[in-house]
Amino acid sequence: MTPRESEVLTSLSEGDSYKMIANKLNISYGTVNNHIKKIYEKLHVHSLGEAVSYALRNKGNP
Repeated sequence: MTPRESEVLTSLSEGDSYKMIANKLNISYGTVNNHIKKIYEKLHVHSLGEAVSYALRNKGNP
């Protein structure tokens, strides 16, 4: 996972919305959406809940 994808996933696990993530990372909403699609593919998950669960289980482990 790229460093930016990790930032997006961390923000999601902190409860940030896509719009909040876009503002925080100074990227567009569409870019956030694209990062999330790639995260789902790389983690082999199908929902936001699964991705956040993965992030929380692996917190501190890249």
